[in-house]
Parts: sequence; C-alpha cells; structure tokens
Amino acid sequence: MNSQASDLPDRRLNKDSDAYFNAQFGVKPLAIKPGHYAGSGRIDEMIIATVESGILLTMHDKDLKIGGMAYIALPDALLEAFPYFDRVPVETLRRALLPVDECIRDLKRHGAGKNRIRLRLIGGTKDEDDTRDTGTKTFVFVKEYITRQGLRIMSEDIGGKFVRRVHYFPYTGRTVRKILRREEDFKSVRIDEKDYRRSFTTS
Repeated sequence: MNSQASDLPDRRLNKDSDAYFNAQFGVKPLAIKPGHYAGSGRIDEMIIATVESGILLTMHDKDLKIGGMAYIALPDALLEAFPYFDRVPVETLRRALLPVDECIRDLKRHGAGKNRIRLRLIGGTKDEDDTRDTGTKTFVFVKEYITRQGLRIMSEDIGGKFVRRVHYFPYTGRTVRKILRREEDFKSVRIDEKDYRRSFTTS
C-alpha cells in the first residue's frame, strides 16, 4: 500500500536539517502538504507534514499494520460560514474533506476495518493576529466530521502557538512530533496553507 492524492508534492525533504533529523529513523520520508494525504503499510516509510492552523489526521489499523495521514486546511468560505456549514456549496465541502475521505477509502480498500481505525488529530495552532481563529474552527470542523463518520479519535494535540512537524510511521502507528519556533518555519507553512485556501477561489 502506498497511495497519495493527486498533485502531491515530490517525495523529498526540503532542508538539510530535516534530512539529519529523518536519518535517525532510517526510513524513507513521504512529504504531504495541505489538501493531500499519503498512506503506506511499509515498515521502511514514514509520512511527514508541517502544520500550523490546519489539522493533520493520522489513521492506523493495528491489525493490518497500515496507516495514513491527511492534511485539512479550511478554505475561506468555510471559515466565514462557521458554524453554519450548510450555507457553503456542497462541492466546497466535499473538496475540503477530500483528503480525509480518500485516506479512509484507501485504508478500507486494503482491508482496514472501520471499527479498528484509530485517529490522532494534530495542529490548530493559535495565532494572536488571526481574528478568524482559524485553528480552532478547523479543529471543530474536522472533529465533528470524524465523529459523524463513527471513527474513534485516540488522542488530540491541538492549539498552542508553535508550528508542528509530524513524523508518522504508518506501519506501527507511531507519531513523533517536533515543535518548530523559527520564523522561517512559520512563514513556510503559512504560505502552503494560504496557497491551498486560495486555490478554492481560483479553481
């Protein structure tokens, strides 16, 4: 199993410091960005993402030793309509949730049982200058959707003021979180999330 959503970034590391950090694990990194997902059942692979106000969902079936990670960042239409999501076009909702839906479908195609899939939610950084409280709204949106799907959330790592880089090992379900405090880390992930949100208005 090794599947990614369309138009995913290249499977490569962005910085030498990341390469050093990842070398500790001795596995191949699969990098994802907002609006994408990746899945694997290989012991020699890990999925990496850096998140600010978006939400990462890690999923794991311990019996089959397969897992995936999806990256949700809400478009402006959903942030502005919060919590009245029924006022947003259905197609916008579907596209915003596509990474989660595709990741779940991918796991199920490879035999994962809905009652065995365990999730972790990570992200939702709070920016004092963000008057829309994007991180909190994204978390509420994602948690409500997951609850309606009848899936079990094992843990939550939400809020705070720093960026998180997550290293997820889909074979074992292990998650390693690294807190990033440098301005360049904030700048990079904000550009990624902003560009993804902008794609909803330009498509």
